[in-house]
Amino acid sequence: MKTPTLTLIALLTVSQAAFADDASSAGSLPKNLNLATALKLAVEHNPDIASAREGIRLQDGVRLEARSAFLPQVAVSAGYNGRSVDRVEGFGTFSPQDQSWTTDLGVSYSLFSGGVNTANLRAAKSSMSAAENRLRAAIDDVLLAATERYFDALLAKGRIGVQEQAIKVLDEQLADSNNRFKAGVGQQFDVLQAEVSLANARPPLVRARSSYKLAVDALRQIIGLDYPEGIDAADIQLSPEWPEISQRGTMTAAIIKARANRPELAALADEIEAGRQRIVAARGSSLPKVSIESSYGAQSYQFRSDLTDGLTGWTAGLKVSIPIFTGGYTKARVQQAQAQLRQSEIAADKRRLSVEGEVRQAWYSWEEAREILESSQLVVKQAEEALRLAKVSFQAGSKTQLEVLQSQLELTRSSLEEVEARHAYHTALARLKRAVGGTSAATGSGK
Repeated sequence: MKTPTLTLIALLTVSQAAFADDASSAGSLPKNLNLATALKLAVEHNPDIASAREGIRLQDGVRLEARSAFLPQVAVSAGYNGRSVDRVEGFGTFSPQDQSWTTDLGVSYSLFSGGVNTANLRAAKSSMSAAENRLRAAIDDVLLAATERYFDALLAKGRIGVQEQAIKVLDEQLADSNNRFKAGVGQQFDVLQAEVSLANARPPLVRARSSYKLAVDALRQIIGLDYPEGIDAADIQLSPEWPEISQRGTMTAAIIKARANRPELAALADEIEAGRQRIVAARGSSLPKVSIESSYGAQSYQFRSDLTDGLTGWTAGLKVSIPIFTGGYTKARVQQAQAQLRQSEIAADKRRLSVEGEVRQAWYSWEEAREILESSQLVVKQAEEALRLAKVSFQAGSKTQLEVLQSQLELTRSSLEEVEARHAYHTALARLKRAVGGTSAATGSGK
């Protein structure tokens, strides 16, 4: 269930060529961008992923702290005391010095902690693993978001292409109508009709170009980079090709795979294990503690006037601590740990049901998008043939200008539907891959 972070990042680099130009090396968005590069940059610069990485560093610090309990503790101490002569009590002819000093090098080592140290270390390791899985989940979320924004930009780019092609055809139709009118074999109504159709085709092109800039900027925000100097969203060129990805298997197999692969479920399993270990640690606080302590040091004489001279030597001992009454402290700690464990178990059950629901919803959306895409591709071919035949018939005088324009309108509609269906298909497939828990598929390398 656990995949090393470096492996995840490596998956992002194998599907396509990496950087399209060297602008990214300067900390800015490349002017030419493909999907693999966009995803790689997102993993490197997205702030949510950076925050998740810091979460791992935090838990690693907790682990190191727990491990330190198994190592000897060494400390150097020194002290100096001075007292007023009025505070110095003598006896007989002896009077202690009014100044004293001590210095010690002490070593202590825990022999038995009631299982507290072991349980704390195991809990810390499980929390560390949970943080790593949360990083995987953050990477998966960012990859999906970047993929969706990239696909949104490709959708806008496709709409731009369809509208530009429609305007080109309408320009040709207007020129042909003008020529036929000037030659005396056409009508001025056909010219006006072609002009109106051409004018109506321009606003959708403007809206498509605006949508492209908005989608590119949304992608840039997810990646976490600024534009190069003098470059804006409209200047960013995306690879026009949709990734070659497909889906195999059954929905049942996808659900089983999601249970094994989703990092969120793995993180919750780690938290449950950490919770169990915290219960052990809480119970261990009521057990005896055994440690050895030793030191070597020096101290000043108490009854000699030479403050620069003193005694040196070592001390050693065995320390045993047995809790007898803690006022309910141990019971309270155990109760808290048990409640936290139960909360983690409930969260894991809830998340498992949610993951299964995500897979089903993504699968149904993908099936719908696949069928619509296949149908729309067939309709586009039919519309292209209908427009070709309409042009031929118009040239032969058997069809009117209106019929040709109507055929062009149907082709434009069919082409836009095909572009939107392709966008819906790839977006649904990317969401399905995320729901299943695979990251390589989101880059275009998974099957």
